[in-house]
Amino acid sequence: MKRQEPLEAARQVVQEHYRNCLLAVLGGSAARGEANEHSDLDIVIVDDGATDDFDRRTVQSGGWVVEIFLLHSTGFEEMFDAGVEAANPTLQIMLTEGKVIVTTPEGEEVRKAAQRDLDYGPMPLTSYDIAESRYTITEYMMDLVGAARPGELYFTAQKLSTLLSEFYLRVHLQWVGEGKTLFRRLESFNPAIAGGLEQALMTLYKSGETRPLLAAADEMLAPYGGRMLAGQEG
Repeated sequence: MKRQEPLEAARQVVQEHYRNCLLAVLGGSAARGEANEHSDLDIVIVDDGATDDFDRRTVQSGGWVVEIFLLHSTGFEEMFDAGVEAANPTLQIMLTEGKVIVTTPEGEEVRKAAQRDLDYGPMPLTSYDIAESRYTITEYMMDLVGAARPGELYFTAQKLSTLLSEFYLRVHLQWVGEGKTLFRRLESFNPAIAGGLEQALMTLYKSGETRPLLAAADEMLAPYGGRMLAGQEG
């Protein structure tokens, strides 16, 4: 089946299932014009017919798998607050940067609230948060050195690279993300750091050599006290 254009398929979903919604926005790669054959459609919908403050549903439309993020106009704040607290405001980003399919005055108030969150920015890490991150990252660095099997090495490297990326972005008051979005945010903020981390991971996966990844970790931790070793205090 030939796929419809993303916006056309998204409009079809809204028309068929959420005709009376207050707001519907197509987000993600399709809204940015970056969708490929493996992409799905992400639609955020504010609908007071929703039975819960937040729900996720999956449907098909026009040859696409469509992920629906369903919000109630009186309960979206809790989801927004959780995103800000985690420095990962996915819903707010989709609502403000996506393509509007349907909107109403009430829906626009939700979009304004999303924009206010993004304008405010992520909450800074406390000294305790930084110490905890250093400690956790140090533990995974030690696990990397002590990995006894390739599977252990690869899983540890994946976790370590995620923690490092999140830490580096958070200490610089940047939003984080999940999976490929996390790497994209790191690359957008500091291409050199992202490129070094990418190269270190490629080296590890090809040869099992851990030193480049450990060196990248030390570089990212150094301005904040380096590794958190036994006996140290944050």
